[in-house]
Amino acid sequence: MSAIFFRNGALAFLLCLSAPEPAFAMDEDTDAAFDLAVEAVHAHNYSEAIEGFRPLAEHGAADAQFNMALLLKAGLGQPRNYLEAYYWAVLSDLGSERRAKALVSELSDFLPVEAREGVYNRLLERLEGQLEASERSAIMKYARLNAEFLEEPNLEQAYIWYSIAQALGIHGGAAGSADLSDQLEPDALIAAQTKAADAFSASLFSQPTASSVSE
Repeated sequence: MSAIFFRNGALAFLLCLSAPEPAFAMDEDTDAAFDLAVEAVHAHNYSEAIEGFRPLAEHGAADAQFNMALLLKAGLGQPRNYLEAYYWAVLSDLGSERRAKALVSELSDFLPVEAREGVYNRLLERLEGQLEASERSAIMKYARLNAEFLEEPNLEQAYIWYSIAQALGIHGGAAGSADLSDQLEPDALIAAQTKAADAFSASLFSQPTASSVSE
């Protein structure tokens, strides 16, 4: 995707907004902020657009993360930065932004293995912090990062979090754990199941939510 395609095509991407990732509830203020960032792109105020999308991206809006990646890849609003663009593109993909997958693939061609590993380490640290804070939105992202993105996939860790996702009824958890159960050796599978049970019991994820507690 060239910078010319970005100018002619990516504006359409920015306007054809995907639904935000489930963990990020777009209220009137954040929706308005997104619209202002899109308007800044229209006006070629790309630095303003970057500043508008960034806080939304930091708070988990997968579509804003995708737009950050597009702008950084094209060098609009900031000097071109494939490394940061890749960071936001992968995070957007983990947040189920359907358009991000192709962008991740394209950007990966620009980066050596060591650079991609650095991005994955940043994402692992980010998501582990969210898991420690009992943010459900991080569960599937962390599982997928370990299973699909790492240069050396950590299938045991991915299985643990797919299993926790399944226990919580999160979409994709059952399919992920079933797929990995066929790939893990029996001993590794039993060990992962034990670790998943321990992690679940020790976390706040196992506590009933207010909506699930009868009065």
